Amino acid sequence: MDDAAQEARRKKYGSWTRFLSDAEAEKIVHDYGDVAYLFKRIIEKVFGEDYSYSVVDCDGEYLEGFFCRIYPEGNTHLSEMVVTFANPTTILAEAVFELEESSLDCDFHDLLAKISEESVNWDYGEDSPWELDLSASDSDGDTCWVHCMLNIAAWHSDSGYVFQDLPTVDDLDEYFERAKEIIDSHKKKTTKTGS
Repeated sequence: MDDAAQEARRKKYGSWTRFLSDAEAEKIVHDYGDVAYLFKRIIEKVFGEDYSYSVVDCDGEYLEGFFCRIYPEGNTHLSEMVVTFANPTTILAEAVFELEESSLDCDFHDLLAKISEESVNWDYGEDSPWELDLSASDSDGDTCWVHCMLNIAAWHSDSGYVFQDLPTVDDLDEYFERAKEIIDSHKKKTTKTGS
């Protein structure tokens, strides 16, 4: 397969076609194209219609192992979601905040401990709390990254559906806003001089 043809096919149909011929890709789009539109409508209905979404990766041969990597566009903090379709349906939602350690009134690791400590008490009305993982947070010199990975499990009954009780992008942004408020509350207060 030549690279130019492969790139043209990727642009026309998506990266999933990289190992297919033009005829195979066209047949799949023709035969299963309605599923893509249906999936788009489901994602927008579940996570919020005010945003656009890019599904960049899907995998799994069976529904139990099927997942999607989704990038919502137009929101405040949420950068990526991975959704697994099983029982429970699981969302891994990610937000990263960059800051300078010299701007903090505490040590970076103390800030992470404070966010972790307070997040345990954030109630979102679920049977089990959302789990915030900050272990991927890192620093390099004065630059720090608070890497928030939120793990949410939504159990659905036999009469429920796979997207039952999932948070919207707005819900996730609101959660990450609380982490940002803690970060902002630990920034050094600056005083104006002169005037």
